[in-house]
Amino acid sequence: MNISTHKYNYNIFIILSLLGSLFIGISHIAFLPPWEGFDETAHYSYLQQIADIGTLPRYQTALMSKDVEDYNYYAPKPYTNIPPFEKNGGYTYKSFFESPPELQKKGYVYIHERPSEPRRYVEGTGGNWQSQHPPLYYIILSPVYLATRHLSWGAQFFILRLISYLFAWSAILIGVFGCLWVIKRNSSAKNEYLYKWMILGLCIWPIFMPSWFPEMARIGNDSLCALIMALIWFCFIKAYYDNLTIMRSIVIGLLLGLGCLTKVFFIPITIAVLSYWLIHQLRFQNERKSEYTWISMVIMTFLIVLISGWWYFENWQDYGVPFGSASMIQLKNQGGLLVGLKEGFSSTAFLRGHAAFIVSFGWSCTWSLARPPYIYLAPMGIIVIFIFFNYMSSLRHHKVTDIVWLPAWILFPLLISFSYHVLVLIALTGEGRGTNGWYLHLMVAPIGVCLGLGLSLGWRKRLFRQITSVLFLYAITFSVVISWAQLLFFSGLIYKSGTNKFYQLPAELPRLLGLPEAYTRLKIIAYPTAGFITWFLGGILILSSIIIVWKLSQELISDRVGRGTNPVITGQ
Repeated sequence: MNISTHKYNYNIFIILSLLGSLFIGISHIAFLPPWEGFDETAHYSYLQQIADIGTLPRYQTALMSKDVEDYNYYAPKPYTNIPPFEKNGGYTYKSFFESPPELQKKGYVYIHERPSEPRRYVEGTGGNWQSQHPPLYYIILSPVYLATRHLSWGAQFFILRLISYLFAWSAILIGVFGCLWVIKRNSSAKNEYLYKWMILGLCIWPIFMPSWFPEMARIGNDSLCALIMALIWFCFIKAYYDNLTIMRSIVIGLLLGLGCLTKVFFIPITIAVLSYWLIHQLRFQNERKSEYTWISMVIMTFLIVLISGWWYFENWQDYGVPFGSASMIQLKNQGGLLVGLKEGFSSTAFLRGHAAFIVSFGWSCTWSLARPPYIYLAPMGIIVIFIFFNYMSSLRHHKVTDIVWLPAWILFPLLISFSYHVLVLIALTGEGRGTNGWYLHLMVAPIGVCLGLGLSLGWRKRLFRQITSVLFLYAITFSVVISWAQLLFFSGLIYKSGTNKFYQLPAELPRLLGLPEAYTRLKIIAYPTAGFITWFLGGILILSSIIIVWKLSQELISDRVGRGTNPVITGQ
């Protein structure tokens, strides 16, 4: 195959895979009933309060929206460990679709017809736990909420979720453009080889890690975090090859400040970014006689504090802890981490918390937290470990200040913070569960690169290709089966009860695996027609991209053999 044909096929692969993940994300939104995305009741209440009232929700005083609470009486909401019907007069999916037809029709009208007057924030009775978050995501989405609050619940949810998912999907797009920029800017054979694998990793990330969709295709601030992180990654790549100028320091500082004003996760990310550039610049200071190293650090730090410092200062002033996290405030009030661990720590809880973190990164469920048996989730956890191990193995060919080390620099303090949160939960409850791995998807730009780099190292080995292919096929099969299970779950044909977190199937499913019945029922609470159309379109696009990428991977093996077995990225 000549070079022009190779590049043409590679570009086709990028387009097909990106469009495929876009359509699958839209299908997830179309199938997902209102409030089934993680914490959407609290996120929506926060959004309403800041858009309608212009005030920030604060810990212990913030209340849920009355709109959210009134929904219970018309249509189903996510399952809890206590059945909602017993808890607050509401419906589960199962009880709703077993109710009389006139009640189902009432639910349809409530979800799909416009309200008599635009929705507006009015205080309910329950507390809003998402008041722990900084406000940037909700400020950005406020104009969208205000422009859609006169629409039906279904239409408004679809639009708000779609905007959020586009934030996250754009993160993959920006990561790909960053790699393409390097190939164009520094087109050595070794650079081109590795960056093509990075692009491959980014493009197949949503296919390999299906928890991407329930995490990002919902109302929630993680999608904006992913976009900001991708922009930081793109700036890093440009600064790595063209030097960290004052202007780039300003841009990175602004982005980090905006990240810290979106979610507390950006605190460890900020520490990692500043540490990387300080060491990187000092390493080249004598060679380049750089006079901007310390000035750049001061600029970044100043902008971060200027943009987001006020929010953390208010938390420290009001609660004695800077992060505003309910668990951190409770921990402080109970005497601190060591006191709690002295009473409640166990190695079993510690290991279980970290195992749950890994598995929930592989598959995150939706807010009802219904899932298949653990035997089917275990391979998804193996995929997570597989990606991490391969990436770490690839680092031995690079210096610690090379750009390929940047994901490790950022991930290390972030993973430490998650591990610390496991300890916090043990100190508070005696259990380590509740630290959710799906949050790592906000790192999609650098972690997608990790996937590609890990594959580049071992793909020439036949056994490695076989293992990767088996895991990849399992991820695809899992995605298809779990999509079917979720459709039947939302339509009440499969259900969850009480503390039993696993899917429970009826003695006999309706014909054709229950899909026609699920379609009929879902028309009451979601948009299954749009969901099926976009799911099939996305599936065709992704299948086509997989066929192309398999051929490309064989060509990349030849490229590696022809260009040496240990390519190292060249740059500064």
